[in-house]
Amino acid sequence: MAGTQVAVEADVRVSTEALRQYAVEALTKAGLPDDGAAAVAEVQLEAQLRGQPTHNVGAIPGYAKRITEGHLNRRPQMKALRETMVHVQLDGDEAPGQWVSVEATRRAIAKAKQSGVGVVGVVRSNHFGAAGHYAWMCAEAGVIGLCTTNGGLVLAPWGGVTPMFGNNPLGIGVPAGRHYPIVLDIAMSVVAQGKTALAIAEGKPIPLGWLMDKRGRMTTNPADFREGLGVPIAEHKGYGLAMIMEILSGALTGAGFCLDHKYAEGRGQGKPPESGHFFLAINPEMFMPIADFRAQIDRMIDQIKSSDLAEGSRGILIAGEIEMRNRAANIAAGSCPVLPSTYRALTNYAKEASLKTPLDPIRG
Repeated sequence: MAGTQVAVEADVRVSTEALRQYAVEALTKAGLPDDGAAAVAEVQLEAQLRGQPTHNVGAIPGYAKRITEGHLNRRPQMKALRETMVHVQLDGDEAPGQWVSVEATRRAIAKAKQSGVGVVGVVRSNHFGAAGHYAWMCAEAGVIGLCTTNGGLVLAPWGGVTPMFGNNPLGIGVPAGRHYPIVLDIAMSVVAQGKTALAIAEGKPIPLGWLMDKRGRMTTNPADFREGLGVPIAEHKGYGLAMIMEILSGALTGAGFCLDHKYAEGRGQGKPPESGHFFLAINPEMFMPIADFRAQIDRMIDQIKSSDLAEGSRGILIAGEIEMRNRAANIAAGSCPVLPSTYRALTNYAKEASLKTPLDPIRG
């Protein structure tokens, strides 16, 4: 059994290594091979280290159950359907999206290192976790990265009420020198659907502006979540961006788009859709030595952060800076904060699946 259920009100700190081992054990016990389990666990753990309230280790029980139930392929045969010096169309064979996307990102980076640009389009995949992880992988490798995905339908076209798009996140990573890399990770809705679900699980009110009911009216009623709609960022502009992300990850890759996704992922309406992903890596060395590019980005960040502050502002942040600070602090501490509802879900699943990895809270 993975630790003892405790009554918690505040976040619980748990050893980072224990969270990693828990995730790997849960996934391998569900049937994933070691390399697949390690890839999925790493993506989810990195989100935990960065302090993201969703897309973290808390999702592991759900993935494990979907593997056990046969919704995710335990023994995929990923393969290139088309390939050139600069691109790959990759068949994910219905594997967990994180496993597929780590492989796709590595291929995009390798192409960019060799040819200047690497583009990978993925078909027949699944939910890939946090887009920022793959953008960060690119930045760590010294290339500019861009990625997106489609999936369960939660956004309607602006002015409509029929869901046509997923949250279709955009992840962009840019390497820097003295500073943390720039990592932008944004959903095309005001908040990710997982954040709304988390608020409901935590018993917190849903702020006005997060959710629309099925008739397109703003709502704060948790009962509207299942059949409701996400709210696009910047209204029609967010709708436009969601459509572009759908084109890149669905229409261009050949993975399907809009109403091809007949099931809403994560909302209990049947089998999740087979998602498409898009990854782009750009090697700055096509334009200048990488050291010069990093210096350019550092200088840009310096200019931005030294600009005049608005009244009441405590400072200017760069995209991903808070998350990178969290990551550094949690790595130094050797542990991560876990939300109470997440901790309960993890320990409950540990009992259900007879996991042996302890998730004992770190006290003091």
